[in-house]
Amino acid sequence: MRRAVLALLLLFAFGGLAVPTAGAAAATADPKIVLIVGATGSVTANYRADMDAVATTAAKYSANVTKIYSPYATWATVKSAIQGANLVVYMGHGNGFPSPYNSILMPDRVDGFGLNAVAGQGDSNTTYFGEEYIAGQVRLAPNAVVLLSHLCYASGNSEPGNPEPSLSVAKQRLDNFAAGFAAAGASAVIADGHDNPSYYVDALFSTHQPIVQLWTADPWSAKHIFSFASARTPGFTAMADPTNYTGGVYTGFYRSYVGEPGVTTDDFTSAAEPFTPDAAGSTYHALDPVRLLDTRSGNGLSGAFSANAARTFQVAGRGGVPAGAVAVTGNLTVTQQTGAGYLFLGPVPTSAPTSSTLNFPTGDNRANGVTVALGAGGTLSATYASSAGRTAHVVFDVTGYFTPDAAGSTYHALDPVRLLDTRSGNGLSGAFSANAARTFQVAGRGGVPAGAVAVTGNLTVTQQTGAGYLFLGPVPTSAPTSSTLNFPTGDNRANGVTVALGAGGTLSATYASSAGRTAHVVFDVTGYFTP
Repeated sequence: MRRAVLALLLLFAFGGLAVPTAGAAAATADPKIVLIVGATGSVTANYRADMDAVATTAAKYSANVTKIYSPYATWATVKSAIQGANLVVYMGHGNGFPSPYNSILMPDRVDGFGLNAVAGQGDSNTTYFGEEYIAGQVRLAPNAVVLLSHLCYASGNSEPGNPEPSLSVAKQRLDNFAAGFAAAGASAVIADGHDNPSYYVDALFSTHQPIVQLWTADPWSAKHIFSFASARTPGFTAMADPTNYTGGVYTGFYRSYVGEPGVTTDDFTSAAEPFTPDAAGSTYHALDPVRLLDTRSGNGLSGAFSANAARTFQVAGRGGVPAGAVAVTGNLTVTQQTGAGYLFLGPVPTSAPTSSTLNFPTGDNRANGVTVALGAGGTLSATYASSAGRTAHVVFDVTGYFTPDAAGSTYHALDPVRLLDTRSGNGLSGAFSANAARTFQVAGRGGVPAGAVAVTGNLTVTQQTGAGYLFLGPVPTSAPTSSTLNFPTGDNRANGVTVALGAGGTLSATYASSAGRTAHVVFDVTGYFTP
């Protein structure tokens, strides 16, 4: 776990002499302010108290203030809350790069948030959600500001007790930490290990000046400021203000700024209008099938997948999928696999996925329909989960895409979430008996809202004692006349589905087989539709 040290990351820099004025620009609507306290062990209670003080300051300028504190600060909750936010303040662990822990930049886990892995399980179950999550899954309001407080690495600093970074390492750290937030739409990022976030909140809403001036004039400034062009966010300027400068050597990297030149507090307040990104969800556009991945021929990626190693391939800009697409539908196929296992397909690369897209044995070509969110830069990532040393070829044909607009069916992509696993008692407990319908709750779980009318997802059967099929639909029936997933005995099978929700936001499933047979059933939700 990365230990925290004072470091405020603010998506707008404040410096120079503040110019408070009664006539300061006023937003025409309450700006959206989100305050986040991550899982930081024994110091979390202190951070909650500190953030409550920030909330009091923020309440002077907006009635739209949301607090998300550990132990309930999960990625799903934070991601939903910060969409369209004008101001984000985060206190918690910082996990950056370069660091003693990683030899390469790992965008899925560095330069972002340290949040609760599971809600309600204390303040020490920390999971890192890096720049790839933020850049690929978050859209902030225009000219947004993000304040990250009490972070290691964010301002270029090291963890307490570790050696001071070189100038080169400090510059990389602060530039890297800002990149994901800038890609999500922020106009500036500040890391400050000295001052209270309330100073910045007050200055943003009550003065007329360039935001970088607010940062340079902060009372804690050591006046050792230097600047350089951001390498991670072209067009942005990066700045640092180390505490000490002795014998030509900088130490104490506790204040930094990365931002768009010229952005002002007036830009920030004028953008604080009602802003709902992609409010209409996404409209679906069908395509004739186009092959975007075939590792046998080197299309998309070359060479078979090795077990437990995530690989990423480009989707947007190919096969008719535009750059603005947020999700796609398609067909995923495995072939020539040398070991049983499963494929995971999703927006974020992971070598140890917690949900499956396509399960298969050895020597059996399998395919599955999918609807899946695109990751950063319009990519998809796949993992072949199997025993070490095994290989498999993978094929993906795209059949359509979703874009955020106001017409047609509105779809909302989600990271995969397991809503039913009868093996563990998730959703329903105990195996299905043949020819007996069972109903489980979907709406209100895993990011699916109460108003959803249909969902997409992945249906899996396992440990079945007899051949047959599963039916999944909105109305329970013990004698279904259609099938969703067909299978033999002793073979885990899965298939992608798009299915209407029943009364109260439920789904009903039936295992159709010979009397006395049983089967366990799993369902992972990947998105939902709203009218």
